[in-house]
This record gives sequence, C-alpha cells and structure tokens, in this order.
Amino acid sequence: MIEFFRALFLVGLPIGVFTLLLVWWALRRGHLTELADTRALQREIKTMSKTDKKKSKAVRKEEAAKLHPLQKKWAKFGGGFYGIVAFFTYIVIEMMDIFTTIANFGGLIDFLSHLNFDLIIRMLIEALTNFISAMVWPVYWMGRIDTQQVWVWFLMAYAGYWAGLKVAQSLVLKVSDPARSDNK
Repeated sequence: MIEFFRALFLVGLPIGVFTLLLVWWALRRGHLTELADTRALQREIKTMSKTDKKKSKAVRKEEAAKLHPLQKKWAKFGGGFYGIVAFFTYIVIEMMDIFTTIANFGGLIDFLSHLNFDLIIRMLIEALTNFISAMVWPVYWMGRIDTQQVWVWFLMAYAGYWAGLKVAQSLVLKVSDPARSDNK
C-alpha cells in the first residue's frame, strides 16, 4: 500500500499535471481539437508526430511551421503516453543538469563568466545524451526508483496521463461550451 501512494505522489501526480498543462495548452491554442472523446484525442496526439509521406515536402514544411516549438519538441518524442513521459523525462534531466552545472561553477554569474565554445559543445553533447535517455525513459526511471513493484509505477504513470487528458478536455470544453459541459 505504501508503494502505491509513493508511486502516486512521485509519478502519477507529476505526469498527470504535466499532461494536463501540455494538452490543455494544445487544445486552447487549437493545435489539438478533440474535446469530447478521450480515445480520439489520444489518436490525434499520436498522429501529431507522424508525417504524411504523400504530402509534398513544401506542405509538410508549412504544417511544421505552424507548430509551436514546444509542440515540435513534444512531437519529436512521439506524442501519446510514451511521448509525454519521454518529454517529461527530458525536461527533468535537463533541469537537473542545468542546476548542477551552474552549482558547480558557484552560481549563475560565475557560470556566465566561464561560458566558452568548449563548454557550449559539452552542453550540446549532454543535451543529445539526455534526449537519448529520455527516449528510453523506462530504463532511466527504473534505474532511479528502488522498487520491486515496477508495474505499480507504470500503472500510476498511465493513470496520471489519462487523468490529465480527461481534465484538460473537460476544462477546455467547459470554457468553450458551458451549456454542453453542464449536460454531462
């Protein structure tokens, strides 16, 4: 039972809040449109990262230009549950690296004063390594969570993702069509 609550607070809630914010933002900006059916929204998110090979290169480029940089990054991770957790993992790893790097220099001012070409190259290589770690997020997180019940952690992560989708849809639906959301 303790493992359940530990997974809920350390994985379920963060993934749920991250999903809620990301999907709510995409729905409000019109990047995603499915408000009524959660499974249809999941399909829409998954197709966000796929390119239609039948379209001309110019059309694909034009469609990509319409995406917000945040949505482009999300799409690089594949969309859906896996993509959201990979994107979340990438942000966590990057933030930890940034704070560690700045702390190792003794603060932001010292970090900025030591900024040079060599450091920038190392940071870019580290960002690529972090991207790879995020893409294989199950391995990354299983190496950091001491548990014998991995399935509980995956279940909580998916439950957080699902709850985040549902809440984002209902919030946008309530704002866009108050009469329709009251009849539910």
